[in-house]
Amino acid sequence: MDVRAAAPSQVALAHAEERLAALLRAHEHTSPAHVAAQAARLRHGLDSLARGASLRASDARRLRIIAGRITVLHADAAFKLGTADAARALAAQGYADGLWAQDGPLQGSAREIAAVIEFYDGCPDRALQLARDGLRHVGGGPVRARLVCQEARALAALGDVRAAAQALDTAYDLADMIPVEQWGSPGPGFDTFHPVEVAYNATTALCLLRRPRAAEEHAQIAMPRLDMMNAPGFRSVIRLDLALALVQQGRLELDRVCALATEAVRISWGRTVASASNRADELLAITRTHGDVRDVRELAAFVREWQREGGTSRGTSREAF
Repeated sequence: MDVRAAAPSQVALAHAEERLAALLRAHEHTSPAHVAAQAARLRHGLDSLARGASLRASDARRLRIIAGRITVLHADAAFKLGTADAARALAAQGYADGLWAQDGPLQGSAREIAAVIEFYDGCPDRALQLARDGLRHVGGGPVRARLVCQEARALAALGDVRAAAQALDTAYDLADMIPVEQWGSPGPGFDTFHPVEVAYNATTALCLLRRPRAAEEHAQIAMPRLDMMNAPGFRSVIRLDLALALVQQGRLELDRVCALATEAVRISWGRTVASASNRADELLAITRTHGDVRDVRELAAFVREWQREGGTSRGTSREAF
């Protein structure tokens, strides 16, 4: 943009877009509390601009789309901080912004994070409803692929083997059609989707369907690719999901289960997010019956220390916010 020829409001919008792009690039390896604080500031600035400036219709729509995307990213950060109700409200606001602007990718992305929140909160039926509602608003492309992944996980949690398998096949097909320049990094996105997210979500789905060997096949596809990225949350959760799948095999797999979970904690040390912490809690609950095994006891102590450390860090960050 030629700053000299642009209106002040257009300069402000361009600046907000740049800030949003920077947050999207960095969010996965940045403290969720920091992302939440930055997103809240950006949204406040845009809301002030909307109230105080006389905007052309095109600029007003552009502002609402930027604000909605920022709010969806804020919802993701709130979810990672474990504040599900706040995350739900933010996702709903992002969806309302998408409706106002008639922007399909924003509406679909808002529904996608809302589905993630419900999935991890133990409401797969609600997650499925939200994912399918999001699919009404998007054609092909990155957001559709992300929504179909959430549809597959919700179906798996509901025990629908055939429908979950069909959704995973569709997600792989959609990912194959996304050009390399739109791959981006794992996590929230409006114009990008990395194919590794399909194998990542397939691991979770197959774990829920009690298909540990199939889950491991998909995990072995995803883990090396994720390990090449700066994506600690994804790297931790997939290891915890694989550990949950393997623990179904009983005592014989305890060594691998404990090794995977310990590695997951080390990857995310100092950055505890709700999805990983909840998965760790599930694993500890299942392995509690093997409390006579030293590795199991050491894992439990390690996980609790990690959660306390992460809880302290999140609390400090919220106070700063």
